[in-house]
Amino acid sequence: TCREGSRVVGVLPAYRYEGPLGAILVSCAQAGPLGGVACHAEAATEPVYAALIERFLELAVERGCALATLISNPFWPDADLCRARIEPDFELENVCQVLDLDDALDGEGQFVRASSNLRRNLRKAHSGKLRIDDEQSRANVEEWWTIHDERHREIGAVPLPRTLFTSALEEMVPRDRARFFFVRKIDGGEMIAGGFYVCHGSVMDAVMPSLRTRHANLAPNFLLASHTIRWARERGVRYYNWQPSPPDGGVARFKRQWGSRDHVYAYLTRITGDEEPFLRSTVEEIRAGYPWHYVLPFDRVGQPGPQKSGRGRSTRHSAWSVGEGAQ
Repeated sequence: TCREGSRVVGVLPAYRYEGPLGAILVSCAQAGPLGGVACHAEAATEPVYAALIERFLELAVERGCALATLISNPFWPDADLCRARIEPDFELENVCQVLDLDDALDGEGQFVRASSNLRRNLRKAHSGKLRIDDEQSRANVEEWWTIHDERHREIGAVPLPRTLFTSALEEMVPRDRARFFFVRKIDGGEMIAGGFYVCHGSVMDAVMPSLRTRHANLAPNFLLASHTIRWARERGVRYYNWQPSPPDGGVARFKRQWGSRDHVYAYLTRITGDEEPFLRSTVEEIRAGYPWHYVLPFDRVGQPGPQKSGRGRSTRHSAWSVGEGAQ
C-alpha cells in the first residue's frame, strides 16, 4: 500500500511464486489482464506509481526473485508511466476484447450495434428452448466444470483447475465479488453452457465461458452473453471484459459482433536476480514449473539474456510511505 500521511492512496499487488528455476514476483496472481497499480482518483498519480513500483522492485530483490513483472492497465492506460518507472528488460504487449456497456446498450437494454448475425442468433437463443439458471450451488459449479473440461480438451487447451471455481463459489460469491451463470435446455433440463464472472468496481471479467459443442446450434453462448451483459449493466458495470483471445480467430469475431473493441496492455519485466535459468530453459519447462503464471515472452525463452545495465533506482518521493500487503 501507498499512503499520504494516514490515507491510503495507492495499492500494488505483489505475488511471489517459487518454481524449479527460481522465484518470480508478479502483480497479477493468475493469467489475465488485471493486477497492476491502483491509484486514488484524488492523489497525485506519478508519486504514487514511483513509490509503489520502487518498493515492488526492492521486494523482489529482498525475497530472492529473479524476475519482477508489472502489468499495465487496459482500461485506464498507464503503460508509459509503468514503463518509465520499472525500466523493463523484457516487454510483452497483449490485447483484451472489451465491451463498453455505456455504448453497447440503449435505455431499454437492447444492443445498439448488433450485427445481423448477432440479431439472428439472439432470436434463436431466446426462442424458448433454453433458460438461464443462476443458482449458486456446488452441484451447478461441478456440472459446469465438466463442460469446461470437455471443451478445453476439444480445442487442445489445459482446463482451469476445478478448485479455482469451487473456491470462488465459497469465498467470492458470498462477498458479491463473483457470480456463476448457467444455461439449461427447457426440455429435460440438461446444462449445456455456463461461465464464471468476476466483479470489481466498474469492470466485470467473463472468465472461461464454456458450452457443449453438440448443442451450439441452439446458441447457448449467445443467451449466456446477452444475459450476463445485461446483468452487469444493471449493477452499474461499465466495462464487460471478455479477456484476451487471438485477434484473427473465431472467438475474437464472436466478441466483436457485440461492439467490443481491443484494449492494449503490457507485461513489463525487470531482471532482479539470476535470469539465466529462465532464458536457457524451454517453453515446456516453464509451462510445467510455473502453471498459470506469466514469466517471460515466448521468444525470449532459450535466448541469451540482456546485459544488466546497473541502472540507478528512482528516488521515492519524500511525502509518500510504502507498506507491504499480502504476498
